[in-house]
Amino acid sequence: MKKTVLTATMLLSLLGMPAVMATADSTANTTTNLELTENTGPTIPVDPTNPANPQVPEDPDNPATGNTGALTLDVAPRTFDFGSVQTYAAEHTYKATTTTNGQQYLQVTDNRGTDEQGWTVTVEQDQDLTETSGSSPHVLTGTTIHVPAGIARNSLATDPTAVDTNLTTTAADVTNTSGAVTVFNTTATTGAGKGTSVKVWDPSDVTLTIPKNTAKPGAYSNTLTWTLTAATPS
Repeated sequence: MKKTVLTATMLLSLLGMPAVMATADSTANTTTNLELTENTGPTIPVDPTNPANPQVPEDPDNPATGNTGALTLDVAPRTFDFGSVQTYAAEHTYKATTTTNGQQYLQVTDNRGTDEQGWTVTVEQDQDLTETSGSSPHVLTGTTIHVPAGIARNSLATDPTAVDTNLTTTAADVTNTSGAVTVFNTTATTGAGKGTSVKVWDPSDVTLTIPKNTAKPGAYSNTLTWTLTAATPS
């Protein structure tokens, strides 16, 4: 009997304990605000062997264009120099001379937003090579300037020294009648060509072909125009 009474007393004591109530967290809110505006450059020349790094010192053979905007052509070769060479009655092809650093390159920077993708670089001649002196300058009609494919690199790649397969480099045969020829462009891959991209080649791979019965002694010149557009070839 004594044991039974003790047990009942203990149970009553436990049932009579006050309940422990859970409390809610005490909170407050802070908002985060940001306005992004386009980066309009200009972008300095980069090292074409590693476009994640600047070109130091500057390369006089591949000068900065000074172009500004969210999508810019930053660097193009200063000149294609074929030196002093002999004439041939037959068609003949000449190699360009090398440069101080043994390289030429194009540089494109794309700092546009993610809703804008893709770009293309083309090149064209303003005229056939034309004699720079004389009252009736001779024209090397039908000449072809060959721009090699080269290789592409990108500053945002995991290894910026490696070839970037999200970019396309194309060899181009540029004549006075070819119009604008594509030499460098992005692929359809999302994010291709963002950051800074380069197409680099050996200057001696640039060639000039003069058709038969065209050459005449003299100094000649013309201008090549490189154009960057916000489009990807289909």
